[in-house]
Amino acid sequence: MSFNDSTRFEIVPSHPSLTQYRLFFSDEKWMESFWLSVKVASIVMISATVLGTLAAMGIMRLPARLRGITEAVFMSPQIVPSVVIAASAYFIFIELGMVGTVTGIAVMHTVVGLPFVVVIMGSRLQSLSPDLGQASANLGAQPWQTFWRVTLPQISTALVGSALLAFHVSFDEVILSLFLSGARNKTLPVRLWDGILFEVTPLLPAISTVVLIVPVMGTLILFLFRRWRAISG
Repeated sequence: MSFNDSTRFEIVPSHPSLTQYRLFFSDEKWMESFWLSVKVASIVMISATVLGTLAAMGIMRLPARLRGITEAVFMSPQIVPSVVIAASAYFIFIELGMVGTVTGIAVMHTVVGLPFVVVIMGSRLQSLSPDLGQASANLGAQPWQTFWRVTLPQISTALVGSALLAFHVSFDEVILSLFLSGARNKTLPVRLWDGILFEVTPLLPAISTVVLIVPVMGTLILFLFRRWRAISG
């Protein structure tokens, strides 16, 4: 439906064209929302990956009972309905003056993206042999050297996958963004939602396609990275 130059919806385009994509990429408001989503998702990708990896490494060192409780705390954003989290965040952030700010949106997107990183990195860390780290320490390596030279190469694929997933979770998030974006900073999914409600045009399928392409590109990047890791040994 996105590949047409008509002013109405056509499931099978009568005149195949990239007109809708040209209109999208030349529209200042749509592009502002697109780059805002990319900016927020990039912040979330970095923050969620770093915090989630550190959390997973810390959880691995806890006693079994405390580990289960801590994992449940980190998984709670995926258990509690998004609308409850969004409403709670709205009332807190409005007191802090963070509604409608990039920081506010990025913080809450990090909260919902963190569980994915913790689960993926936790699973990968559990599969690692502790003997390598102990051998590195016995040979005089500092903890950061052990992580950089021993642990990181083994978890690199999971790390890249977690980062890409965190990016996608943020880029595609609607409910939290609806509550926190305000009138100033509307992410692409929020502006797309507004378009569905108030301005249904043939431009919307093209924008939806762009949103769908993002996770496909992420999957391709992860596939290429795994191939590169396999080849480089």
